[in-house]
Amino acid sequence: MVRIPRRTHSVSGPPTVHCMWKDVACCCNMVKIHQFHSSMMALRRNPERKCREWSLNSRIESINSIASSPSRQRTADHRFSYAPIPPRIGDRQSSQRVPTQPFRFFDLPREVRDHVYSYLVIRRGKSVPILEAKSILRGQKKRVTSQRTRERLNLKRIQSGRRPLAPREPASEPVVHLNLLQTSRLLHFEASDYLYQNWFAISLDNFPITTIDTPYGWNLGRISKMQLELQLKDVERMNSYVDWSTFFANFPSLRLLRIIPTFHPRYYDWARTELRTWHDAHFVFRAFFRELMASIPPNIHLKLGPSLDPEDDMQLEGRAPIPQIVLQQMCCDIGVRVPSGRGIEERHLAVGRVIDVHGQGHP
Repeated sequence: MVRIPRRTHSVSGPPTVHCMWKDVACCCNMVKIHQFHSSMMALRRNPERKCREWSLNSRIESINSIASSPSRQRTADHRFSYAPIPPRIGDRQSSQRVPTQPFRFFDLPREVRDHVYSYLVIRRGKSVPILEAKSILRGQKKRVTSQRTRERLNLKRIQSGRRPLAPREPASEPVVHLNLLQTSRLLHFEASDYLYQNWFAISLDNFPITTIDTPYGWNLGRISKMQLELQLKDVERMNSYVDWSTFFANFPSLRLLRIIPTFHPRYYDWARTELRTWHDAHFVFRAFFRELMASIPPNIHLKLGPSLDPEDDMQLEGRAPIPQIVLQQMCCDIGVRVPSGRGIEERHLAVGRVIDVHGQGHP
C-alpha cells in the first residue's frame, strides 16, 4: 500500500477526511479515489458547504463502506469515527412550508393600513406636501404625446421589417400613487382620507373664466388646504367681471387658503408698470381684488403672498410675484371678512396675520 505522509499545514475539510484518504489510496481503487477527489475539490471551492448535501453524503457513505471493508481493516487504535455534517441554516428555512395563498392586505389592523397610506398618497420629501395640478397635467400630457409618437414610429418600423420600440421604464416614482385608489371601493374610502391631507395647488391664468383644470380623481369638495396662484395680465385683458362666488362654491370643505398673485410671463412688462403700488394702481386691479376679498368665505383662514420659506410654496407659473408692499397696502385698505358673534364683519386685521412678514415667523 502506498502511504501518504500526514499533512501539517492547514487544508480545507475535516481532519477525518484526510485520514480516509490514507486508507483508500491504493491503485486498486482508482474509481473511488477519483470520486473522493471530486468531493474534496467541491469542498475546497465552496468552504461554506453550500454544495448539494445529498451528493456529498452519498460519497462519504461510499468511502465509509470502503474503509470498513475487511480487507481495509486497521487496528483498533487507528480506527476513526466520522462525524455527520450538520444541516445548513438555508435548508431549515427552505424546509418550512411556503404559503400558496396571496397575502390579504385588509387582514392587517387599521392602524398599520393607515401608516401604509401615509407613505403612498401623501407627498414626501417636502416640509409641506403639495400636489400641483399644472405639473401633474403637464407630465400626463408629455406621456400621452410620447406614447402617440412611439406608436407612429413603431408602425413605420413594422412596415419596414424592423423590431418595434419598447416603452421606457419611468426614471422616478410618481409623486403619489393615485392608482391605489382604483383597487377597491373600501381601499379608496380609507386612502382618500390621507390623500386630502395634502395641499392642492391650482394656477389660474385665463380671466374672467375660472375653469379649473385638475387631474383625474381630484374631488374638489374634499379639498381642505389649497394654494391658489393668480396670474395677472395688463389692464386691457383684466377688465372683466370674475364670478368668485361660484369659484369658491366648488370648495365647501376648504379651511386653509393661500393666494399668491403673480404677473403673467407674457404680459409682465405691461402689468408690472400698472401695479407698482396699491394707491397708484389702476382701478381695474383695485376692483379685481375687492371682489376677490369680498367673495372669500369667512370661515377660511386666509394668507396672501408667498411664504417665508420658498420650499413651502407651489411651483409658480408666473414670472414674479406681486411686491409685498402692494399686498400690505391692499389689506389695510380693503380689510378681511371674519366671523364674529353677531355675524360676519369686515375688519382690518394685523398685516402679520394675513401676510408673512419677515420677523413674524411662520403661520
